[in-house]
Amino acid sequence: RMRELQSRWKQVALAPRAQGEIMWRRFKTAQDEVYGRTAAHFAAQNEERAANLARKQALCARAEALADSSEWVRTAIEIQAFQAEWKTIGPVSRGHEKAIWERFRGACDRFFTRRQADLKQRKEVWAANLERKEALCAKAEAVADSTDWEATANQMRQLQADWKGVGPVRKSKSEAVWQRFRTICDHFFERYKHRDQVELVAKAAPREGVIR
Repeated sequence: RMRELQSRWKQVALAPRAQGEIMWRRFKTAQDEVYGRTAAHFAAQNEERAANLARKQALCARAEALADSSEWVRTAIEIQAFQAEWKTIGPVSRGHEKAIWERFRGACDRFFTRRQADLKQRKEVWAANLERKEALCAKAEAVADSTDWEATANQMRQLQADWKGVGPVRKSKSEAVWQRFRTICDHFFERYKHRDQVELVAKAAPREGVIR
């Protein structure tokens, strides 16, 4: 508003010398009072904004230090905390706003872009591992009721060894596919453990038929 009044003053500057001098002193006195009061405010504001800039620069440095981290969970939590803190910091010195924001956003985006790419790759690996484990389950199920004891026991042991060589699957699928496989193996080896009795029962079945 003061600058607007100065502009208007220039448009009506011509006046009789004696009156003009008096009016100019009156105007300048009021102007100096305004600038005297606002100068203290702007000095404090500039000091505060410089401090805000320093805080944001520190956050940039911390985010940049973590941008190449592969500790996905811990680092994501830390960077999200930086982002929350950033929002609590007020404006920075004039002329630095865009540069400091782009620096901070660039460091955050770099980490989260890498994390997203890694997650996509891990999902593909998890899906492939789940497919392999489901195939092992199907093979075990196909022979779980076999009475070719030694050959099937060797086959089951090999399937168990193969299972250990398969990497992890998605957490939400892991327990279900493991329980399926373990149940099949337990079923066969429980029968294997009592194979003599199983064979006697099998032999008795046709005799029961003859008796009936």
